[in-house]
Amino acid sequence: MKSSNAKPSKTNDRHVLSVFSKVLPVVAQELPSAPHGCMEGSCYPATGNLLIGRAINLTATSTCGLEGPEQYCIVSHLQDLNKCFKCDSQKPYDAYHHDNSHRVENVIYQRDGRGELTWWQSVNGEENVSIRLNLEAEFHFTHLIMKFKTFRPAAMIIERSSDFGHTWKPYRYFAYNCTKTFRRIPAHLLRFIDEVICEERYSDIEPSTEGEVIYKVLDPAIHVKDPYSLDIQDLLRITNLRINFTKLHTLGDNLLDRRPDVLQKYYYALYELVVRGSCFCYGHASECTPVPGVTSRDPGMIHGRCVCKHNTVGLNCERCRDFYHDAPWRPAETDNAHTCRECNCNGHSNQCHFDMAVYLATGNISGGVCDNCLHNTMGRKCETCKHFYYQDPTKDIRDPAACIPCDCDPVGSVEGGVCDSYTDLDLGMIGGQCRCKQNVKGQRCDYCKEGHYGLSLDNPLGCHPCNCDPRGITMIGAPCDQISGDCSCKRYVTGRYCNQCLPEHWGLSNDLAGCRPCDCDFGGATNNKCRMDNGQCDCRPHLIGRQCSEVQPAFFCASLDYNKYEAEEIERLIVSTVHRERQPGQMVTWTGPGFARVKDGAGLEFTISNIPYAMEYDIMIRYEPEVCGLKHLRACFETWFVEMPRPFCFEPNNQYVVSIRFQRHAVSHRHLTAFTLIDSLVLIPKYDELPGFQGDDVQDERRRQEMELYMCLDSFMTLPMPALAELCTTLICSISAIMYNGALACQCDPQGSLSAECDRVGGQCHCKPNVIGRKCDQCAPGTYGFGPYGCTVCDCHSQGSVGHQCDPVTGQCPCRHGATGRQCSGCQPGQWGFPNCRQCQCNGHAESCDPETGACYECRDYTAGQLCERCVNGFYGNPILGSGEHCRPCPCPGHPDSGHSNGASCHTDYASNQILCQCGNGYAGPRCNRCAPGYYGVPEQPGGMCRPCQCNRNIDPQDPESCDPQTGQCLRCLYNTDGHSCSECKPGYYGNALAQDCRRCTCVTAGTIDGYCTDGVCHCDKRTGQCPCKPNIIGHNCDNCAPNHWNFGSDAGCEPCECAQPNSLSTHCNRFSGQCHCQPGFGGRQCTECEAFHWGDPRVRCEECNCHPLGSEMAQCDRVTGACVCKKEASGSRCEECARGFTGIFPKCIPCHPCFQLWDDAVCQINRDLTHIKDVIAMILEKGVVPGVSDSRIRQLEKNLHTVGGTKTNERENHLFIHSFTQAVNVFCRFCFTEQLENIRKYYQISLNSEQRCNASVYGPQSPVEQSEDTRKRTEALLKGRKDSFMRTVTANKKSLSELEEKTREIDRKLTNLNNRVCGGHGNASANSSCPDSPCGGAGCRDSDGVLKCGGKGCKGTVGASLKALDNAEDVHKNLTATSEELQTILRDIATLTQTVKTQAKDTLDKAQGKKELFENSNKMLKDFIQKIRDFLNEEGADPESIKKVAQQVLAISLPVNRTVILNIIEQIKANIANLTNVEGVFKHTSEQLAKIKDLLKRAQDAKVSDNINKTKEALETSQNAITKAEKKITTALENLKNAQNITNTQKMQQQRDELADLEKNVTEVREYIRVKVMSYNNCQ
Repeated sequence: MKSSNAKPSKTNDRHVLSVFSKVLPVVAQELPSAPHGCMEGSCYPATGNLLIGRAINLTATSTCGLEGPEQYCIVSHLQDLNKCFKCDSQKPYDAYHHDNSHRVENVIYQRDGRGELTWWQSVNGEENVSIRLNLEAEFHFTHLIMKFKTFRPAAMIIERSSDFGHTWKPYRYFAYNCTKTFRRIPAHLLRFIDEVICEERYSDIEPSTEGEVIYKVLDPAIHVKDPYSLDIQDLLRITNLRINFTKLHTLGDNLLDRRPDVLQKYYYALYELVVRGSCFCYGHASECTPVPGVTSRDPGMIHGRCVCKHNTVGLNCERCRDFYHDAPWRPAETDNAHTCRECNCNGHSNQCHFDMAVYLATGNISGGVCDNCLHNTMGRKCETCKHFYYQDPTKDIRDPAACIPCDCDPVGSVEGGVCDSYTDLDLGMIGGQCRCKQNVKGQRCDYCKEGHYGLSLDNPLGCHPCNCDPRGITMIGAPCDQISGDCSCKRYVTGRYCNQCLPEHWGLSNDLAGCRPCDCDFGGATNNKCRMDNGQCDCRPHLIGRQCSEVQPAFFCASLDYNKYEAEEIERLIVSTVHRERQPGQMVTWTGPGFARVKDGAGLEFTISNIPYAMEYDIMIRYEPEVCGLKHLRACFETWFVEMPRPFCFEPNNQYVVSIRFQRHAVSHRHLTAFTLIDSLVLIPKYDELPGFQGDDVQDERRRQEMELYMCLDSFMTLPMPALAELCTTLICSISAIMYNGALACQCDPQGSLSAECDRVGGQCHCKPNVIGRKCDQCAPGTYGFGPYGCTVCDCHSQGSVGHQCDPVTGQCPCRHGATGRQCSGCQPGQWGFPNCRQCQCNGHAESCDPETGACYECRDYTAGQLCERCVNGFYGNPILGSGEHCRPCPCPGHPDSGHSNGASCHTDYASNQILCQCGNGYAGPRCNRCAPGYYGVPEQPGGMCRPCQCNRNIDPQDPESCDPQTGQCLRCLYNTDGHSCSECKPGYYGNALAQDCRRCTCVTAGTIDGYCTDGVCHCDKRTGQCPCKPNIIGHNCDNCAPNHWNFGSDAGCEPCECAQPNSLSTHCNRFSGQCHCQPGFGGRQCTECEAFHWGDPRVRCEECNCHPLGSEMAQCDRVTGACVCKKEASGSRCEECARGFTGIFPKCIPCHPCFQLWDDAVCQINRDLTHIKDVIAMILEKGVVPGVSDSRIRQLEKNLHTVGGTKTNERENHLFIHSFTQAVNVFCRFCFTEQLENIRKYYQISLNSEQRCNASVYGPQSPVEQSEDTRKRTEALLKGRKDSFMRTVTANKKSLSELEEKTREIDRKLTNLNNRVCGGHGNASANSSCPDSPCGGAGCRDSDGVLKCGGKGCKGTVGASLKALDNAEDVHKNLTATSEELQTILRDIATLTQTVKTQAKDTLDKAQGKKELFENSNKMLKDFIQKIRDFLNEEGADPESIKKVAQQVLAISLPVNRTVILNIIEQIKANIANLTNVEGVFKHTSEQLAKIKDLLKRAQDAKVSDNINKTKEALETSQNAITKAEKKITTALENLKNAQNITNTQKMQQQRDELADLEKNVTEVREYIRVKVMSYNNCQ
């Protein structure tokens, strides 16, 4: 391996280099930049190399020769001793005495005073070595440059410290193999500005010397939103910098042999180290001075102590000056210096500090807080008086005597007499006003507030609160006495604090009376007391509600007639009972089941033993008169209830018997035929004897009046009882609660009632149908069968029964003679026709019949029919009584009991005297001995039977050939089914064959795996229809690429997009072109390259191609090298020169004369020979052996070379050296170098002449050097006088120009981007606006006729895409229109000829069979065409370019039959029309297919043209938006240029304005051009 890091030799001509000894140290360094002057915003000191002047602060952990001389070698020529050198760093480097010292300070300057290279070098073989720079203060570090003498390190780390070496953080890792060396450090591209990554770019083994490592703290590729943010400033701030070399690059021999002579060639050697930075002042200083204790004053040294401005102080301007703390200290920004503001203490203090909480509370306005306020003042700004002082209203707060003492009563004031320190009416403050305790008032705070009492010194509140409940006190006067504290209560309120209600009251509130009466129900509650908080009364059992006036669910209140006793239910009743049925809609005027029928003069005894309450009761009898037998007599009675003349007293727990005799009024004798229907006896309580009625107070009187007024008692005298008034219900419930001590349980029968609830008054349960009784526990008269569904009506037959009542359990009615059944509605056995019963007529074949119709039951002897008058199925004969015949079995073919009968019935055909069978389902034949169509089997054999063909309903059951009659195999499957049982779809179809739902597979051939589609038929999954897709293709029909894939239609399926991240906007790409959607600045299909018409590495920098349009094949150059693809006649990096073999002025290049080729061959041969000589010399230098030359000759040549070295100053000796060298070369070279030697002599003479001229120009008073030195001194004197003014002007102009240039470049970039998007070219117009390097035109570009040029064929801009889409739409429209017209013509012709063919072609099918096949092929091709159009219509997401591609494929398909072919076929059909058959079906099928084609073509035409129009409109709208944005940017730029007019050069500004005016004009022209295109496009529609 070769190496160029050999130690440089010393030259004897040092006097030639001495002239440059003063300037070399400066040339080797980056000069300090000019300081950024402080104007309205931040200011920054000059930047430079932080190493200058800090050699003492630069250390290395390993340096060769510090302990003594050490030997080191270069990589090659280890066998030569003169290839190894000594390193002796015991003393500092000296160019004349210690030039082999390689201490670390050598890296500050690359060369010494003689111009010789200097370097630092580590100890041999030591890998972990560090170089550290310790700074005396905080500095701003921007970037670092290292130039190595040896290989660059295989691994290294750059670290920083901002706390003077206490903690360290890494900046960047470098390694030849990051993954292997630093496994935990990411090795991807930088994504965030402060991300720590590993980089491999600067760690390669090549180059072997002068390899550089460059690190920038702020990577230009990462946009920094706010360069003045704390994070960025912290990233740039350092106090120490450390470079850790962790791995050497070796050739591998050190792994096997660790001897010192092997390691002598592996070490770190660094020519130069540049640490670029500036003094770190947070933007508050433009210059810096040396830090105290630093004595170095080297030229170009960057000092560390800031000369602070903006009222800041500190080594780095890191804090505000004393008494300048009204605003927080912040780093300065470009537009805001964040100057520290002076505190305002109103002249009472000269000290303050900053308080962030105060600053935030004031809305970021002021945060200064004064310290040690004087003159009895206090506050943040000493703006208020101290406690016990207040501001004199006649004096300003800044007056030293502004605060005077307070005058407050110490008993009633807080803090011993504090008053308001100043007057502020908005806050209710008056200067000198005392601050009273909470419950004290008065100017001196000497008496209690209203609502308080007892002023005292010990009470922290001053006075005690009255504690009166505000709801219970009156609102007139003070709430309590100021001495005793007693409260004034409302009418129904009591207690010291008025917080309790009086007895029988509740609900303390703000009402006028304070509390409300309990108002408990007089019967439902035990008393009139209630709870004070919620008013709840004490209720009797099963009564609820606050007032105890509500009944608990499943309970009721007893009505006034609750104690009633039914007459018909009296035990040992000697009179008859009358049960009355309840008819629907009939008014029920009685209670219970019915009445007791009492004869005139007879009596009844009622037993009473359930008296609830001891009191008097009125006895009432309910009855109804029975009409007398004599029709002329009046009704016997006029009233239906009668009340005893006086009440009777009844008591609980006693049994009473009440005997009553019933006799007509005002008669003395009984009438034997007169009867009375007694319903019940009722006890009516005398309620006026109960509590709540018997008293004389107002409430009792009111209740008695309400009972009479609302006729509450009268409502119970009549039946049915009318609806009770709500007030009556309440009063009756109160009476019931007193009598029964609460509410009564409903006790509804669960079988007879609908629910457990009953009526609130009376307790009547809700009964099921035909159920009666209060508890719903018995059947109503005329019903029976009490159960879960109620009772059933007896429904006794009116003619068959003797009454309407039935047994209540069984429901049996009392029958008349001859009637039978539960309802007495049937005849005796063997008879029918109730009530006119007759004997059954069954021809002797049965004994019983239907009682209503007379149809016979259970006919015998194989007979059937209503009268057993015919034979059953399977038998034949005449079974009518007297015929003499019987029923015999049918022979079909066997009799019914033989197991071989297939007929359902048979009959005798008397004409043929044959027995004809009626075959069962699936059988056929006269004797049912064969299977019917759709069935199979061997019915002719005993035991054989016909079964349905198992074809899953997919055959025609009437077709004899639909299935095999013997085996049952399906032969003619319908509905596109197939298989032995027609149970699956036939090939090319899918679905559910069992549901007659087989559909054709709709696979897209381009996306389906090869081999699954043949002859237009594709195979898919027979169940789901899923087509077998190629790799990365999805969709039911294989019609789409999988997400993030493209190139649909290729043989290998879709390919992955592989869009590079984060260069692309998403992972998706165009499904046809594969183009990813790239971020700005990136291009290529996968966004891994620079954008269009650029080249380079997008991670580093992209350069514009600038290929000459006349010399290059395309505008895009090689994306890696930038080389343009030149035409044959062009060459050069930009194809802007005539190529070799051509002559003329580009671009007019013409081929050279044919003789050129001959000379060119000769020159090439010479070049090859010279290359061979060079290789031979290199081999000699490498191996030390001269081919074909002896050792003696080599020694002679070496002697001659030595002679050459000692005779450089003598011209004659130089000629001898040239002569000797020429002879030596002629010995071992076989080529003639006469011409080359002459050149050497000529160039040597030129060199001598140049040396003489150089000496003359350097030495002497009139030499240019002397004159230059004098001029320089005079210039320095002038500059010194005007340096400050000039530097400020230059700095301001530079800043303004740089800003203008940046804005101009930004506008150029945006305009170029706009041109690319709109026109497809960058639009760099030349002087004549021809834009030769932008074929697609752009802003300002015109063609040869002077017309604005934008877009065109092959251009990717919006205009080009719009025009292309418009052309495509027009082409598609024309092609589809022509195709549609041609098909319509064909349809009309076929429709005209079809009728003629239909009427004439009947006989010759054989001759037309060939023509039929031709039509079928045509139909197949038409179906393919339809399928392609359908696939296109189903496409989604295709851009105009893709639409064009698909449209061209569709249009490329030619119709299989044109008009001429069809006319020829028609002529042939006419010629053979006499023999043609089955034409109707053929032409009907053709007409249907052509109709479908017509419809699909119409849909395709509408969809495609509409789609192109929409996409064109979208593209034009995008162009319009882009132009609008560009106009806004240009307007903004013009405004910025106007603002900068006073501080920039007038000529430069005029040039910028002219350029921007041209740009604005060009953009306006582009906009007008697009607008014209849009208008013309709209007119086309």
